[in-house]
Amino acid sequence: MAWRNSPDRFGWAAKVFHWLTAVAVAAMFAIAWTMDALPVGLAKLQAYGWHKSIGLTILAVTVLRLLWRLANPQPRYLGDSTWQRRASTVAHWLLYACLIALPILGWLMSAAANTPVNLFGLMVLPNPIAPDRALAQLLEEAHETLAYGLLALVALHAAAALKHHLIDRDGTLRRMLTVLLIVSAFGMATATAAPSEEMPPWSADPARSRIAFTFTQLGSPIEGEFKEYDVEIRFNPEDPAGEVRVVIETASIDTGDDDRDVQARSPDFFSVAAFPEAVFDATDIRRDGDGYLAVGTLTLKGQTRPLSLPFTLTVDGDTAHAQGSLVVNRQDFAIGTGEWATNAAVGDEVRIAISVTATRVY
Repeated sequence: MAWRNSPDRFGWAAKVFHWLTAVAVAAMFAIAWTMDALPVGLAKLQAYGWHKSIGLTILAVTVLRLLWRLANPQPRYLGDSTWQRRASTVAHWLLYACLIALPILGWLMSAAANTPVNLFGLMVLPNPIAPDRALAQLLEEAHETLAYGLLALVALHAAAALKHHLIDRDGTLRRMLTVLLIVSAFGMATATAAPSEEMPPWSADPARSRIAFTFTQLGSPIEGEFKEYDVEIRFNPEDPAGEVRVVIETASIDTGDDDRDVQARSPDFFSVAAFPEAVFDATDIRRDGDGYLAVGTLTLKGQTRPLSLPFTLTVDGDTAHAQGSLVVNRQDFAIGTGEWATNAAVGDEVRIAISVTATRVY
């Protein structure tokens, strides 16, 4: 069979584009429904990553498909009804519009929510717009509404194909089925590839782990730590590839002084009543010289900022020990407001140090 279309048949290229899109759209909707039901955690974060990556893949395939369609004659419509032929044309162009608009809306929504898109773990796409909570909510509603519109168009498209096959008994469906099994098998293998097999889970040992920090107060260094936190790790040190999520209970701050700790929990500093958790999400772990770099975001007191944590790693069998540190500016997270906003009493720079021992989970 030829790659190009003829007046009566679709070529291989058109069929591959069609079924790749169909399988990818099915996978994207399946992941969307699954991720909505997941609790907040690493699995949900991974599902969102796959959903976004597949969506942008659909965008790329759709653009290529449109270019191919413009460069190739479309096989003739099999049927005598003029209105059905026109309705088919309109429905197809609406499908193209949805397949282009949905990924773009999703990308903009992620940018407005200050959540960069990591394309299959290969590259982080730049945010096309600045973070904006209100705009993110608006884009989310538009994305969801358009998704239901796409679902309705897909259902209409499938119903029309079945009508041609079962009632009209023409070759409309048959001439597009040739590569269905090949592409479906490839698509299912891609959509169901479990990153968890490549990135085994690790369980952190709280007794041998510590999240500490150092800041200056009246020019003197003060050390402290957070006593309560939860660490989720998926990591392959040989590759390397992985994801880390650290959730810290801000009320567990301990600087060795009760009055200072009470002040730290107040609205001027961590405001633990309104923001009980600080979250570090790293979805990109890469080699960095002799060590590694965990690239992600830190959400603290309602502020989300990009954060890269350099760390060293030693692995002994099924036990791994990671150590790392970095400096952040407390002003970036509104830690210390009102009379504490200046650095006269409390310095702006805070060094965070982590020491985590974890064991591989089978």
